[in-house]
Amino acid sequence: MSIDKIKARLGRNSQALTTQQTDTAQVGFVRREWVEHPTSGLTPARLAEIMRDAEIGRLTDQLDLADDIEEKDAHVMAELAKRKNALLGKNWLIKTPPNASDAEQRDADMVNEVLNSLPEFEDLVLDMGDAILRGMNNSQITWARDGQLYYPAKLETIPARRFTVDEDNPNTVLLRLDGGLSAPLWKWGWVQHSHKAKSGYIARAGLIRVLAWPFLFKNYSVRDLAEFLEIYGLPLRLGKYPTGASDTEKSTLLRAIMSIGHNAGGIIPKGMDIEFQEAAKGASDPYMAMMDWAERSQSKAILGGTLTSQADGKSSTNALGNVHNEVREELVAADLRQIASTLTRDLVLPLLELNGKGDYHNPRRRLRLEFDTQQPEDMTAFAAALPPLVQMGTKIPANWVNDKLKIPVPKDGEAVLGMVQTSLPGQEAAPAGKADSVQQTALNGAQITSLSEIIQQVQSGTLDTQRAKALIKAGFPAIDDAAINNLLGLNAAVLSFAALKAQPKPQDQLAGLTATLANSAGRQLDDDVAAIAALVDKAESWDDVERALIEAYKDQGAAALAGIMQQAMAAAQLAGRYDVELGN
Repeated sequence: MSIDKIKARLGRNSQALTTQQTDTAQVGFVRREWVEHPTSGLTPARLAEIMRDAEIGRLTDQLDLADDIEEKDAHVMAELAKRKNALLGKNWLIKTPPNASDAEQRDADMVNEVLNSLPEFEDLVLDMGDAILRGMNNSQITWARDGQLYYPAKLETIPARRFTVDEDNPNTVLLRLDGGLSAPLWKWGWVQHSHKAKSGYIARAGLIRVLAWPFLFKNYSVRDLAEFLEIYGLPLRLGKYPTGASDTEKSTLLRAIMSIGHNAGGIIPKGMDIEFQEAAKGASDPYMAMMDWAERSQSKAILGGTLTSQADGKSSTNALGNVHNEVREELVAADLRQIASTLTRDLVLPLLELNGKGDYHNPRRRLRLEFDTQQPEDMTAFAAALPPLVQMGTKIPANWVNDKLKIPVPKDGEAVLGMVQTSLPGQEAAPAGKADSVQQTALNGAQITSLSEIIQQVQSGTLDTQRAKALIKAGFPAIDDAAINNLLGLNAAVLSFAALKAQPKPQDQLAGLTATLANSAGRQLDDDVAAIAALVDKAESWDDVERALIEAYKDQGAAALAGIMQQAMAAAQLAGRYDVELGN
């Protein structure tokens, strides 16, 4: 196989690799054409003519009209800027086909590296957003070579008026040449983006045909409003000249009348009169209403709503504004999908083919550029909803949560954030990962012992209540004040244990203790009291009771377990006193 055939197979025989199509001599005159500015003296009839010409392939006036509108109409310019700037800053990736091979993954990494190194990539995306108004945008590629690697070194957007469309195929963009000729765009030489704001050929796909009419009517209203403001409040000045006055005298009278309007003074020949009639009346409301309608129509066409740019204080609400903003985000996602398709065709595939990276003629195995247009979910709502679902046994993949919340998956060995455990002085921090949470780790370890000791010291009188509360708040920030007061107070359970002393039969002491506890603590404590009593009965010492309680209630919250511990301690003390008094 000859070198030329090898180059042709790799696409390296394209002229676009060595020169630029716009540098050829055939476009010299077109390059020096002046813009026509069709909005000067624009009328409805002229606008209709421009649109009819565009439909038959003469696009230049319509493209110039788009430039004029974007430059003259501040509202259109601002709304378009919002929509185009929203295209920037989005993450993108080179997506491999399903079950990608190692070679396909390496090719994707190569393309990703090259495109990430392009300093003009964001500018290219912004320029492609111009097609939203005009229907098309064309950026010329300057290729460079680094060793065996071909890469786009420069991306330059060419004015839209230097292009036209094929008469036989209105969706094919051609480069205008001198003498009314045109030529197809060179392969690998262009990023040719056609944007479909609506279905149809390129000439009818842009927003320009929708925005042109409100622009025209608003211009009429602005002109009328300016004229109204110029005469508003000024009286009608009527000049009267005598019969037989010469033309010179009439002109003098007219200049005097006009001068009075601006200079509040003037002179007239004797015999002439000036009368002041009623001052001009009226209101600006009709003109403002027309301009308001025009701008609302433009906002609807560009952003899909009005409340992201205008709020009248009557129909606007926060909820409705959010709905309009969601519509705007959907438009951005649709714009980026079209741009991604163009970049895949005009940048990704040329990079692969020119650098001999695999066979990507099979559309099903092609690499694609995709923008990440998904908005992160509400992290607060997720944090509240997921724990109950997990406790119910719902299997939720961690990667799914990372993807929904836009939290990157940490790499191996990468530092990650973690909770800081608060421990009492002298206590060793529990090692991370041994329990589901720091709080649960504390409950199963030394903090329970410390909490028990504090309660014992309060009950024995060696520690006052205020100091004990301060210690518990410092060591157990999850326990609120009400729970601390309950822990340190003499609750109903303790009183119930004291009442057991009055019962005469030793063999019934444990049953009586259980019944009194249950009645005093209420129905919600029945199960806990019975279980605690059973543990006390089986235990030989307080240490046995403590270990058994920790094992049985390790899944309880801090406040709940501390309360159980207090009840157990009270039960053990009362049972011991009872035994001593009976001589057991």
